[in-house]
Amino acid sequence: MESSLKSADLPAEDKCFNVDSFQGNEDEHIVISCVRHAKLGFLQNIRRTNVMLSRCKKTMIICTSRAFVNGPARSSLLGELAQHLGPKAWLSVEDVKAGRF
Repeated sequence: MESSLKSADLPAEDKCFNVDSFQGNEDEHIVISCVRHAKLGFLQNIRRTNVMLSRCKKTMIICTSRAFVNGPARSSLLGELAQHLGPKAWLSVEDVKAGRF
């Protein structure tokens, strides 16, 4: 993510963190990348997932796949959040490109 920001001439310094390095911090707007396909990784740990989900003040965008959240991650805190929010919480790449959010 950091290299993508840099290549787009966007500020990247002190903008990209992993869940552990961001602990104790917060920000107005946070983009979370959960681009796993099969294994849960840190999502198995509810404390680490809580850190991920509780650090934004205004806006949180979670980039992930429906197949992952409805499959392997269904019983994780992230999966439960997706189930709670329902299908209207999802945006496609086309929605984002068209500014429909």
